[in-house]
Amino acid sequence: MMTRRQGLRWLAAAGLAPALPALAQTAPTTAPAGGAPSAAGSGQTRLILLGTGGGPTPLPDRNQPASVLVVNDTPYIIDAGNGVARQLMLAGIGVQRVGRIFITHHHDDHNADLGTLMGLAWSNGRTEEVHAYGPPGTEGMIRAFVDYFRPSADLRRAFSGGADDPAALFMGHDIAGPGEVYKDDNIRVTCIENTHYPNGGVKDGVHYLSYAYRFETPDRAIVFSGDTAESDALVGLSRGVDVLVHEIVDPHRTAEQFRRKFAQQGRPAEAAEKLIEKVIAIHTTPEEAGRVAEAAGVGTLVLNHFVPGYDPAERTEDWTEGVSRHYRGRIVVGADLMEI
Repeated sequence: MMTRRQGLRWLAAAGLAPALPALAQTAPTTAPAGGAPSAAGSGQTRLILLGTGGGPTPLPDRNQPASVLVVNDTPYIIDAGNGVARQLMLAGIGVQRVGRIFITHHHDDHNADLGTLMGLAWSNGRTEEVHAYGPPGTEGMIRAFVDYFRPSADLRRAFSGGADDPAALFMGHDIAGPGEVYKDDNIRVTCIENTHYPNGGVKDGVHYLSYAYRFETPDRAIVFSGDTAESDALVGLSRGVDVLVHEIVDPHRTAEQFRRKFAQQGRPAEAAEKLIEKVIAIHTTPEEAGRVAEAAGVGTLVLNHFVPGYDPAERTEDWTEGVSRHYRGRIVVGADLMEI
């Protein structure tokens, strides 16, 4: 059931509450590690974690990966896991406002709703272009989504007011390598290749790319690690930033969950061990995340993309203890709809 607050935020996001303009700016709270929630800081740039779970399995209390930066009231989306449009609504941001989306890599927990988010923006009245930026394959995904979306778009254009053709509005951009990705009056976006894929991302002669992004705004610098193992390139990208949003894996709990899952499915234990080794190798442990944050001298480290993303016995300190052995700054254990 939607709460009264969520209902009011939905009205504001949908543009149905002109008498209540402040509702869309109502901020979720941050939860510093080991302490009670506190009011989010003021300023031009707002960072909201929309989904903080890791992996393709739907989770009961963490949505799939997505975040939004709101700069001078303009939203910029980082990753678009399943359910991102609903999370934007709960954050008080109407999908029709979305014009720029940045995808870190093409695992489906990060891009499953890329096209859907574009389509919902259009269906809710957006008449301006929507641009998506990501590793090679992004342009092809958007072209394919335009075809997939065609029956719905044709119906809406025929019977619901005749909006512009989505093919003229939905734009995909393949990022060929590290460097500047995008720039406007609000932000400058640069990227590096992180270390999410084995063998440097090369398989059968194909180089698969996975990126971390740095966003520089008038008042803050924020880096999103994407999915990655410990990365020297990420340290360089994150040097001196206000906030580093970094993925995290708990090797012990991840191994426990995989072993239990494989046993329940009747799959060989050896297969579980091989997968456990691969998964842990391409993600970052708390100790490793702490080393990255300390080496880069970041102001605040926000833990995100939790693997495993659900464990009823989980404690905040399970994530922070390893980090704090190496990092002396502020640690935030991310949660869905948290604003930092």
